[in-house]
Amino acid sequence: MKDNPSIAFVGPGRVGCALAAIMKEDGLNVIGAATRPDSSGEKKPGQEVFPYLTPDLAQLAQNADIIFITTPDDRIASIAEKLKKEKALKPDTIMVHTSGHHPASILGDKNVLAMHPLLSMARWDLARKNIKSAWFFLDGDQQGLEKGKELAETLGLNWTVIESDKKAFYHAAAVLFSNYLVALVNAGLELQEKAGIPKETGLKAALPLIESTLNNLQELGPVAALTGPVARGDKGTVAGHLKAMKGDKRLCKLYRELGLFTLEIAKEKGLPAEAYRQMLKTLEEEITHG
Repeated sequence: MKDNPSIAFVGPGRVGCALAAIMKEDGLNVIGAATRPDSSGEKKPGQEVFPYLTPDLAQLAQNADIIFITTPDDRIASIAEKLKKEKALKPDTIMVHTSGHHPASILGDKNVLAMHPLLSMARWDLARKNIKSAWFFLDGDQQGLEKGKELAETLGLNWTVIESDKKAFYHAAAVLFSNYLVALVNAGLELQEKAGIPKETGLKAALPLIESTLNNLQELGPVAALTGPVARGDKGTVAGHLKAMKGDKRLCKLYRELGLFTLEIAKEKGLPAEAYRQMLKTLEEEITHG
């Protein structure tokens, strides 16, 4: 960056630690992080990347040109308000949050930026390893966006700007891509258990299927990548699945709802009209016989 500004973090969890690590690796001036003291007195995993940790938020902010607030979403606005109320910010300090849902404007109306990485961060060291492959979605005022773009370019990140009033759609999509994928895999493992396959074995067996599906998505896109009984119009197979699951309303409902979404992709892929109609009927009606 042009002036190598001082960068501080508030809430050094998985996201904050991963971001600070790549910033330091690229020579940026990460000065420290504000965090509540741990009762054990030990640093949490990843916090060793910061030169120092302090509970004194205002003191840290007074020395920062850019402040990343990487706390849970519900704390972001109150931390920004506290910094302003205590007059802890320098006149041109840029405040940044990493929420995918909230607009940058929850930080204020000047020198604000939101910078959300579209990446699953279950553990900080894995996030650090993968974060430069993630796309970052930015919104903010003019000054904030200028600094965000400069920072992204310096770090070699993939980035684009998103309209702040559209972020709820974007973040809901992220939940489907990641969180609900985990839930969907777990639902599949529950079904495998009903077939007598332990979850540990089931996950090992499922991962090559999941990975091949992701590879097909990358190479072909969602329409061409779709396979399976709904895509083929095999209504007897789908009816058999529903019959087997009829004792578990939760899994049956999930299968039906996803089947209806899948059916629309199958239609786009070329499923004949009559096969579409028969599959729709199978997915929508309750299985009560046999």
